[in-house]
Amino acid sequence: MGKSSKYEAKLPDDNGIIPYTDEEHSVWRDLYARQIDVIQGRVCQEFLDGLEMLDLPAERIPQPGEVSKVLRERTGWEVAPVPALINFDRFFRLLSEKRFPAASFIRSRQEMDYLQEPDIFHEIFGHTTMLTH
Repeated sequence: MGKSSKYEAKLPDDNGIIPYTDEEHSVWRDLYARQIDVIQGRVCQEFLDGLEMLDLPAERIPQPGEVSKVLRERTGWEVAPVPALINFDRFFRLLSEKRFPAASFIRSRQEMDYLQEPDIFHEIFGHTTMLTH
């Protein structure tokens, strides 16, 4: 693969729930509030419609199962939690199975504006909205 990440995957428990800390939820909340303001007048209507359909929580990180439930009902897609970086074979295999690979970690406050690899906020807020269509 060549690249590595300083972030570690958050693993789901036996019920599929990923345990996030209060600080991680706080990072999501701050990112969400900032992006909702930034996207106004900048994104296509389909993105806004997808965001409305997903009804992502603003105060906490959504669980993959919550997002998958909406996607399955609308398009047959689901979210597959993965580590920060996966190889191309796994990435494209998941896509061929209508499973969107989404990193399970969220960035640190020190990297609120930019991080090198996609985190759960990037994946869920930025990409799954379009999978609703």
